[in-house]
Amino acid sequence: MNKRHMTNLGWDDQADVVVVGGGGAGLRAGLAAATKGAKTIVLEKTGDPGGKTAMSIGIMTASGTSVQKAAGVRDSHARHLADVQAMAKEAGAKIDIGSTKFMMRVCSAELENLIGLGVKFSGPHPEGPHGTPRMHVVQPDCRHLVDVLVRRCAKKRVDIRLNTPGAELILDHKGQVAGVRADSTGGPRFVAAGAVVLAAGDYSANQAMVETVAPKLKLAMPLRDFATGDGHRMAMRIGARAQNMGRVNLPQLRFMDWPYVEPSPGLVGAGARLVTAKGARIKTKLAGSILMPGFEKNWEEIFIVIDAGCAAKLAMASDDVGPGRDGWARSGKPFIGTAPQVGYAYLEDCRAWDWHFEAKSMAAAARHIGCKPADLAASLAKNTSGPFHVLGPTRRVIANSGGGIATNEKTNVLAEDDRIIKGLYGAGVNARLISFMGGHGYALAWAMASGNIAGAGAAGHANRQL
Repeated sequence: MNKRHMTNLGWDDQADVVVVGGGGAGLRAGLAAATKGAKTIVLEKTGDPGGKTAMSIGIMTASGTSVQKAAGVRDSHARHLADVQAMAKEAGAKIDIGSTKFMMRVCSAELENLIGLGVKFSGPHPEGPHGTPRMHVVQPDCRHLVDVLVRRCAKKRVDIRLNTPGAELILDHKGQVAGVRADSTGGPRFVAAGAVVLAAGDYSANQAMVETVAPKLKLAMPLRDFATGDGHRMAMRIGARAQNMGRVNLPQLRFMDWPYVEPSPGLVGAGARLVTAKGARIKTKLAGSILMPGFEKNWEEIFIVIDAGCAAKLAMASDDVGPGRDGWARSGKPFIGTAPQVGYAYLEDCRAWDWHFEAKSMAAAARHIGCKPADLAASLAKNTSGPFHVLGPTRRVIANSGGGIATNEKTNVLAEDDRIIKGLYGAGVNARLISFMGGHGYALAWAMASGNIAGAGAAGHANRQL
């Protein structure tokens, strides 16, 4: 076990709580700690706070919420649990009932906490696996959620340090977490802490880590190059137990400009065609998403072309009845993808985004893509009635990694022997409590809920050390 002990080295800074990572979970942890009266420092490796949260669709799945009640939707955690159990049975997955109930309870409570902080949600929207509408979508998008957290942190005097990644946990002579080494632009700084919260995101961009924990997989282009598993690495170096580290998501298509939507697999069935920048057609394998075969290293730009015939088969706002955006579910027609603000994007929504282009002719569509009209026409085959909607570019990316650091319900980080590592807490994917819930919206909900729990717990631990 590689432990770094603070002996004759001096501390450069001191805080009651140090949070490693300034994404959504880290900001929520910092705010929770400061709200409890703790002097708090948040270390963020990039030049902007928000991390993965700022790029996300902004979905939180929750039951028994005030948003549901206002829309006349009757729901409960018991109904939610029944749906999750049915999904788990269909997927052949086992779930821990106690942990699942805990997740539902704290995520729903956290949605209400965020509403109290000034965050607004649309919905509830339906979601395929669930029998009751439970999808809540941040308004207008998750960048606003980050702004709310940053402003609230500023009011509580949280010290957010940008371009300052956490690098190493420092232990005292008893083996208890005593602080963090941070790599600032001016060199390493040692920050003493009464407690530390790890909220540094996933490891989808850390090729060495992926090759170690999942040697049969090859790393695809990551959606976020800053997702290098810093929290995982720091925790494992002092003996923390990692779990499900071999779970790295298969490649999926994502638009490379805001919003980073994953196209719905139903588009291909409706007649949409995927083509390369040279106009060559890409034949897809349909599953839970539009998947590309293999983990190729040459990641081409891919465009989705929708002609008038395909467009007529897609869901439209006129199909919606409510509550939420439900036309696609009522009609069985495909949507473009889950998206910020609206929950489910229809073709008319895409006109507001840079990755949508409407072409009156095949030649105009080809010019936009950068290919020869004849090549595009050959790829579209019979789908050649204008106008044409060109969506893209997209790329095949690895969006997330599924493994995390083992924690208990209080988000205390656990060692290999399941003992609590005193003074160390996890949040977001650095706090892996359960591995299956089914559907969308749990990653953001857990990031917020675990950040709140971890920050408050760290503040309490630091106070007890005084």
